[in-house]
Amino acid sequence: MKKSKKNELRYNEDDERTLLEDILDFVKVFVISAIVILLFVNFVAHPVRVDGKSMYPTLKDGEFGFTNVGGVLLNGVERGDIVVVTMEENGQKTHWVKRVIGLPGETVSCVNDVIYINGKALDETKYIDPDYRQSFMEENNCKWFNKVFNSNDKENKRNYNPDFEDRTYIDFKEVTLGEDEYFVMGDNRPYSKDSRYVGPVKKSQIFAKKMLVLLPISDIGVKD
Repeated sequence: MKKSKKNELRYNEDDERTLLEDILDFVKVFVISAIVILLFVNFVAHPVRVDGKSMYPTLKDGEFGFTNVGGVLLNGVERGDIVVVTMEENGQKTHWVKRVIGLPGETVSCVNDVIYINGKALDETKYIDPDYRQSFMEENNCKWFNKVFNSNDKENKRNYNPDFEDRTYIDFKEVTLGEDEYFVMGDNRPYSKDSRYVGPVKKSQIFAKKMLVLLPISDIGVKD
């Protein structure tokens, strides 16, 4: 009987050790997984949901995917890149998905609805859908796509308002970028609040570029 009780006690102690080891193993796996996820989100890729139609038809409202954080750190930012920009609106941080148009030190201007970089017309046929642009102009009975609403704002930070009826639109003023500034715009210019309205963005505000769309499934693919 005594041996049986001793054996029972030993078994209970073994069971307790096994349970404790299982808990510790679970905690280790959980902590390591959390660290891997944090590293992935902050240094490799970041989840992004497209909100609005400022990048249509390149990116559609509601699309979800990941952007490349490491690409900015390793390869920098180039003209034509789709980027995620950290902005502040109404005291809260938000993310804008836009396209880089102007680089540090360049002068960006708009003349007769054409974008110019350092006095030379910018070829945007790679990412601006000419059919969509034409259809927008026909549907809204207008002859512009890149202009901004004329709010008589002396600082050129014009009030964004995509209501095209009974409004006057003008070429935005020439902007010379600083050594750490970028000019970003949405592909769907008439519906995009961007550098034309809020001014250039700093390099520190750009934390990711390109986008791998995962949802909806019909739109899966890399957008850049």
